[in-house]
Amino acid sequence: MGFTKSNIGFITTLVVFQIAIFVIIGVWFKYDESLDETEDHEYDIRSEYYYTYYSDVAVMVIIGFDLYEYRLAIPSLVEGMFGAATVMISFGAVLGKTTPLQLLLIAFFEIIFYAFNIYISVFKVGLIDIGGSLIIHTFGAYFGIALTSVLTSRRTEEHQANEKLGSTKVSDVFSLIGTIFLWLFWPSFNGALGAPGSRFRVVINTVLSLCCSCVVTFICSALFHKGKFDPVDIQNATLAGGVAVGTAANLYLTPGGAMGVGLFAGMISTIGFNYLTPFLERKTKLHDTCGVHNLHGMPGLIGGIVSAIVTQVGKHDHSLYNGAFEDIFTEQDNQPLHQLSAIYITLSIALAGGFITGLIIRIFTKTADEPFEDDEFWVNESSDEELSEGEYDDSDYHKTNSNDIDLENDGEQLINKKEIDSSSNNEDFPSSD
Repeated sequence: MGFTKSNIGFITTLVVFQIAIFVIIGVWFKYDESLDETEDHEYDIRSEYYYTYYSDVAVMVIIGFDLYEYRLAIPSLVEGMFGAATVMISFGAVLGKTTPLQLLLIAFFEIIFYAFNIYISVFKVGLIDIGGSLIIHTFGAYFGIALTSVLTSRRTEEHQANEKLGSTKVSDVFSLIGTIFLWLFWPSFNGALGAPGSRFRVVINTVLSLCCSCVVTFICSALFHKGKFDPVDIQNATLAGGVAVGTAANLYLTPGGAMGVGLFAGMISTIGFNYLTPFLERKTKLHDTCGVHNLHGMPGLIGGIVSAIVTQVGKHDHSLYNGAFEDIFTEQDNQPLHQLSAIYITLSIALAGGFITGLIIRIFTKTADEPFEDDEFWVNESSDEELSEGEYDDSDYHKTNSNDIDLENDGEQLINKKEIDSSSNNEDFPSSD
């Protein structure tokens, strides 16, 4: 198979993007001045700390600019990983309906809206969101929801029952392995950029929330499936506690509060996968391939609401934060209102950005009429002329001696797989020499 328009378009766009990124970083980015060596090696210690968190976040993510210099340090790399995570969440809503070129364009436009939302929500409104429940999970989920509402064509809707849209035993096993990595590294994700005085709260709150969401997911899954566990529930909803606790992870949530958040988020996520997603597909034709609304969207909104409640409590008792109240509560006693405002802003920018990006993709690229398959972009061991797995070719059968086939490895006799008619039961089979 030669080059196709999709191949050429994707490769060309990728080359252009790579050259642009190379020029931008090469010209406008410099090392952070604090990287200079000091006698007490204080920055070396901080670098080791941040790199540990960076590597953890990288594992999770992978299994406009102005004309002045930007300073690069390890926290910058962590923030870059957060941006990548947001894009990958949105990808989950449109997988199977988009080509590699479309995914590349989605990533380009989404990062712009993502940065704009952070600028408004964090730097202007003063949102506290240490674990990204709103700016990462909620934003990525609803950006993807808006995308899929635009990119899902009528022809694609007709193929939603296609068997290839489901999972296989192999894909389920690999997804469960990924779930284990995410579950273990989630405290690093939530606390990567946390202040020293609040890191212990981030870890404790995240672990307790994850444990409870994991337990309640198994309970709900068994109840919904007559005593059996659904791999989709276990792969996803067990992580909902980590998503929901993110915004308030560095706040005085209390251990019991963290557990309650995990229980509620895990239950809501499991209900979403089993009942809400099928309902939305039937009533609104909204096709969310990986169920990002259930794992990232709703738990992210829960996290935003929880943060407003916790900050409301915290503003009445500053002593809970051991003198760090003013450092954490950037808007002081008005913090709860600003948390709620950021929820509205994030949802608005995500939905509008996803819709605009979807229109751009639909206008300038060809929308898939059939569920996407990647044979056009990946080299398979078997060529187009070779047989698919399990297929039987009569022509090959007749070209060889069906009664005398040498096995490739041990030379043992292979008995003809077709059932032999009773009339030929007494026929002698020659041995393989």
